[in-house]
Amino acid sequence: MVPFKQRYLKQRNFNKEYIIVPIIILYAYYINRVSGNIGVMPIDTFAFFDTGFSILKNKLPIRDFWIFTGLLVDYMESFFFLIFGKKWSSHIMHGSFMNILASLSFYLFLNSIKLEKKFSILYTLSFATLCYPVSGTPFAYIHSYIFSLIATFILFLGIKNKKNITWFLLPIICFFSFLSMQTPSAYIIILVLVFSTYHFIKEKNFENLKYFFLGSGFCICIFILFLFFTATPFENFLYQYILFPLTIGEGRIYSSDVAYVSLIDQLNFQRIVGNFKFIHLIFLPLIFLAIKNFRKNNTNLNILNLIMISSTIAYIFNQLVTANQIFIFSLIPLLAAILHLNISYLKKSSKIITIILFIVLISTIKFHLRYNIERKFHDLESVNKSEAIDAKKIHKNLSGLKWINKFNQNPNDEINTIKKALRVIDSDNRKKILITHYQFISTILNEDLNILNRWYLWNNNTHPTENHKYFEFYKNMINKNLTKNKIQVIYLLGQDNEILFSDIKNYFTNVCFKSKTLEEKRFSVHELIVCKK
Repeated sequence: MVPFKQRYLKQRNFNKEYIIVPIIILYAYYINRVSGNIGVMPIDTFAFFDTGFSILKNKLPIRDFWIFTGLLVDYMESFFFLIFGKKWSSHIMHGSFMNILASLSFYLFLNSIKLEKKFSILYTLSFATLCYPVSGTPFAYIHSYIFSLIATFILFLGIKNKKNITWFLLPIICFFSFLSMQTPSAYIIILVLVFSTYHFIKEKNFENLKYFFLGSGFCICIFILFLFFTATPFENFLYQYILFPLTIGEGRIYSSDVAYVSLIDQLNFQRIVGNFKFIHLIFLPLIFLAIKNFRKNNTNLNILNLIMISSTIAYIFNQLVTANQIFIFSLIPLLAAILHLNISYLKKSSKIITIILFIVLISTIKFHLRYNIERKFHDLESVNKSEAIDAKKIHKNLSGLKWINKFNQNPNDEINTIKKALRVIDSDNRKKILITHYQFISTILNEDLNILNRWYLWNNNTHPTENHKYFEFYKNMINKNLTKNKIQVIYLLGQDNEILFSDIKNYFTNVCFKSKTLEEKRFSVHELIVCKK
């Protein structure tokens, strides 16, 4: 029989979770909501808005329009639109949900490694501040990063506890990560395979191995069924999601082009140390202590250290070879928690832990102000955000978004252009395509505008351009959809020649156009006509 005192303490601890978990959920939701509503970077802010809506119109990514990443993110977006309505608040809720998922997973993981409760809460609140709010709105890289983190948590718990369910879930979470973004998921999947293989060989635990294969088989079956029921050609998936992204990776490592700075050029002190200095303040001492504690033959701690150190290297490498703003600052509280655990093995460790907590506090405040408030992730740090206008001026379904844009710091001017475009496009009853980075217009008009791409960048960064080895495949896909959807007119909407029709028209075969400028450098219409000999 369990003693009364023990039962009481257990019950008391259980009751604490009823308070702690809701606080984490509310905080993770609120901090992301506040951040995500400040300003716009159209190419990122609305990247999954219209693509999510298109799914509800039975226009599917990969099959009907070109994407090279974010497949799962699109379907998640459509789910939030379906449940909560096709509006901005649902878009923000999507990002906030991922922040909640990441924060709760982080907190439960810290509990599983027996970190003291009060410290687990502090590290979790820091993590929630630095995780998704750097973007605020759905962003494929951060989805992949979160699922990758969860995969490493499950990997460690699987090795530690040897529970079959963890080994079944592990490949599924890796699958989610890869369908969000190919990197950093690919690096983490390699890491998972290495550690899993070591575990299976060392422990000779074939029961765990069986469930790992079952989880992997489940993912394969789901993928095959997805292709079948959506009538998505595997060739489309292969070219868009595997082969074309590989050319982007090659470019970023080997090219000397400005858009793809070579890897050698990126391996300098400023990029490796300067940009990640707050991470390194925790990471380097962790490496030192991991080596020191390795001699104490604490198997679980050694494995935990190895997993977290190797995954951190993978995340930093991924940031070095991408052109994105840094989004991995939430590694700071994670690494701090692991360092904290390592320090607990030392005598007189309280002073060192105080220093760690101070570093976490300072870095959390710094990056919260820099990224969440100033919105550096969307290049809005130098923009006067007090001049932002509520986007409900465009449409009620955008209510809550504070509209200000780095590229056009007169929000009224930009909004008037968009409203004009909405009126013109809505009054045109012809079958049409809209090419824009304001990828919310289809949703606002509740009309399938037959989008071609998620993004329109002309450096082989988002889709193949002329002279690219996959250009003909992309061109054929575009022309098939043009014929299938009986397109009669194409609209272009951007910011000061952001998207040029001279680039666009090269993708169409045996098609001529009658063009008209509706607003100089921003808005134009191009009617398809019969070509004269």
